[in-house]
Amino acid sequence: MRLSVNVSGNLGDLDKLFDDYTSKAARALTDTVAKASDDMKADVRSTIRGAGLGNLGKALDSAYYPGARASLHPAAEIYVRGKARSAAKWEGVLNAFMDGTTIRSGKGWLAIPTKQCPKASRGRYMTPDEVVDRFGPLHSVAKGKSVLLFADLVAGRSGGWRKGTAGRAAQGRTAKPVLVFVLVREANIRKRIDAASFVSRWEGQFTARVAATIDKLGEG
Repeated sequence: MRLSVNVSGNLGDLDKLFDDYTSKAARALTDTVAKASDDMKADVRSTIRGAGLGNLGKALDSAYYPGARASLHPAAEIYVRGKARSAAKWEGVLNAFMDGTTIRSGKGWLAIPTKQCPKASRGRYMTPDEVVDRFGPLHSVAKGKSVLLFADLVAGRSGGWRKGTAGRAAQGRTAKPVLVFVLVREANIRKRIDAASFVSRWEGQFTARVAATIDKLGEG
């Protein structure tokens, strides 16, 4: 037995209704994924900051596709921003904290800055060469398998460090040796970011948000 149903009348209205619903659904789904991508970026940055890695998360950005256009199949990603060389560098740093690793210097020593190390632009610590150029020579003291590097610095009145000068010495502000770097042959970086847990959490988040959007469309 075969049953059939014939639809008569103007089908143009039905086509328009379907097109309107499809457009509305595409816009809603794309907007949902766009918002989720921003929230995911904020979450991963917070996770990195909570792991004691400061503003390292600012190396990350988010994007959603297809962008300004609406789609029934939107997607989102977190990526390391910047030009290829810079992005590869920061991606390597992030991977080290996600996986844990041992790093070694091709020049024999790694210079680990202390909290007393002077800072350069954008809040980053100076390199040993930068400290020498700005404040003068460094003094080394061997300690076990490491080497301690000291710089003669004057504490700034409003924070930071200043170079020792005759004028500052006359004011009673004499330079004192400050530990700025510890030289080591290698450094072990422990895993501090649980990437698998983060991905699992956001897979659930995306699924829930998309499902909620579809349910809302059905109610409309």
